[in-house]
Amino acid sequence: MDRPDVSNNKQLFFVATLGIVYGDIGTSPLYAMKNCFSLYNLPVDRVNVLGILSLIFWSLVIVVSFKYIRLILKADNHGEGGILSLYTRVSHLGSAKLQGLILMLGIIGAALFYGDGVITPAISVLGALEGFNVIAHSYSHYIPYMAAIILTLLFIFQKNGSQTIGTLFGPIMILWFSALAIMGIYQISMNPEVLYALNPYYCFAFVVHNGTLSILTFGAIVLVVTGVEALYADLGHFNLRSIRNTWAYFVFPALSLNYFGQGALLLTSPESVSNPFYLMAPIWALYPLLILATLATIIASQAVISGIFSISWQAMQLEFFPRMKVIHTSAQQIGQVYLPVVNYLLLAGSLIAVAVFQNTENLTSAYGIAITGIMLITSILAFMLAHFAWKWSYTKIALIFAPFLILDVLFFSTNMIKFFKGGWFPVLIAVMIYFIIVSWKHGREALIHTRNLEKDDLSTYIKHSLEKYSTRIPGTAIFMCRSSDKVPATLEIHLKHNKFLHEKVIFLSIVTTTTPKVPKENRIEIDELGDNVYHVKAYSGFVEVPDLAFILNLMKKDGISINRPEATFFLSRGLPVPSEALFLTGVEENLFIFLSHNAASATDYYQIPYDQVVEYGVRFEV
Repeated sequence: MDRPDVSNNKQLFFVATLGIVYGDIGTSPLYAMKNCFSLYNLPVDRVNVLGILSLIFWSLVIVVSFKYIRLILKADNHGEGGILSLYTRVSHLGSAKLQGLILMLGIIGAALFYGDGVITPAISVLGALEGFNVIAHSYSHYIPYMAAIILTLLFIFQKNGSQTIGTLFGPIMILWFSALAIMGIYQISMNPEVLYALNPYYCFAFVVHNGTLSILTFGAIVLVVTGVEALYADLGHFNLRSIRNTWAYFVFPALSLNYFGQGALLLTSPESVSNPFYLMAPIWALYPLLILATLATIIASQAVISGIFSISWQAMQLEFFPRMKVIHTSAQQIGQVYLPVVNYLLLAGSLIAVAVFQNTENLTSAYGIAITGIMLITSILAFMLAHFAWKWSYTKIALIFAPFLILDVLFFSTNMIKFFKGGWFPVLIAVMIYFIIVSWKHGREALIHTRNLEKDDLSTYIKHSLEKYSTRIPGTAIFMCRSSDKVPATLEIHLKHNKFLHEKVIFLSIVTTTTPKVPKENRIEIDELGDNVYHVKAYSGFVEVPDLAFILNLMKKDGISINRPEATFFLSRGLPVPSEALFLTGVEENLFIFLSHNAASATDYYQIPYDQVVEYGVRFEV
């Protein structure tokens, strides 16, 4: 979703935070309470209702209010949040072995994020449409088809941006959370006994009453906190105070009231467990509520999809993924991107989820593993940050992190029990993404290692070339190169066949930093290698868009004047071929070759005019 410019408007900050940050967790009441009972056929009696309510309430307090709002949001990377931002914050800490572990955790966390991103739109839209079952059970057969249509339209709409939804999402989400609170207050007023569940005693009473079954129920309790990663991932778009205040003064009360309202209804009418959310509403309000819920889930899904686009962009910048076609959807907001390949893969995954699982009761068996895995990895990486960067004492770390880690392990392990009931689905997606990332990184490392062994030092080569090729033709040649000190293959090929240099030669290395944004004054470094020959390092953060026009303007301010329309860009197109050296093995080698052949060209990636590009194919062994 295109994030609106809310930097100077507190009211707009509030409504924007509601829709983008809290859209996912805000739609959990549609299915969470129902599935807490249906997952293991838990009897709907007083002890269980109050026990589950108490667990829901204290999970919101401990996981969201304390862990994420108070602790994890402090683990920002120059204002940016999310699993990849946290990874880059700690990637250089500790020993080499620890850095290897951190890299593995970062890759697993990113892979799990995709598993969650496929399921969230499916379960959210299905949860909203299941209100038709309350209106007329005969509609139930059509719900998966309606969900598929809505999801298809939602994903197709991505190519045009989401400004229309962005304009409407604020008022809709205010109305949604207000409806949650009002429905809850009404039901609580009918049965105020439900407020006993505020006492954590009922958590323990529930465990004693149900034994092992109570532990298994944690696999459904976690549904109320799905979406917490959005709090962290969207930190860069909203300030910390806005996220905290919106949670404390609006979202948390609305969610709590609604869950307690559902509990009050179940105490009075246990048969309402089939869909306590919709059955809280009077009959006349069902159709308006169904429409509102559908709009809210579309907005929540849109936020998740935009999050996937953002993390995909960051992954490309960090070289976790090959280059893909990227369309920048906002001139005002950094990092607002649309990736067609990712979009349609997400659509396919969500449609498969709807087709395979059909309803939220089945889909909740698949839901949870991905998000609890991310929660656990986030805790581990934050633990490392507290130890190495914040210099917390072991006592402080143990007191603060031990309860969170225990709860994370409990949530994750109870969800893994559901592996064969549907949990395999997000795990399969995560494994595929993990293998793609690892294969690409190993392939790139093998390529860089091979090229570095073969290439000469750039400054020495240039000195020799200036003596050998004294003829200089008018114009500017810009050689795009990854390495700052090695000769780019494009220069070697150019000199071999053309045997001349331009009057101005620039070697441009675009370097992605492990910080999300780079200050303007630190954007470029220029080294003069010889007579009108320069090496320029252009730095960009991993959430930023490398802008060639901006880079060339900075170079002009530093004394390198370039007539851009007359400049020629020399690029290389890597053509990997199998090698007997076994840099990569079997499937990994074939996957890397496939990804390389289908990666977007540098011309498209950096949006260079085609009539100014000379591209050479370079074969290399992997």
